[in-house]
Amino acid sequence: MKKSVRLSLIIVAAVAAISTTVAASTFIQSNEKLPELERAARLQNLSVIAVNNKDYALACKSQTEAEKALFRANLRSDDVLGMLDKSSSELCSKAAKVIASK
Repeated sequence: MKKSVRLSLIIVAAVAAISTTVAASTFIQSNEKLPELERAARLQNLSVIAVNNKDYALACKSQTEAEKALFRANLRSDDVLGMLDKSSSELCSKAAKVIASK
């Protein structure tokens, strides 16, 4: 009887330790993503401002950097990265056309 109680307590302690470790690891990973997500948001905003000012070269550059920041944040949303890649391609091709027309 005492052995089964002792074994149960050891199992409960082990599960508690593992779950605490997993929770801490998840929290650390989330905190590491935050600066890259903030950077991507700022770059995305810069891209919008650049398009409004018809500065497509700057928009292309900021959109490409935003894409890199989201990739470094290790997003698992392929649709978000896909949309950003498409926007980046469109802006960069528009920038190339504007530069070529000069």
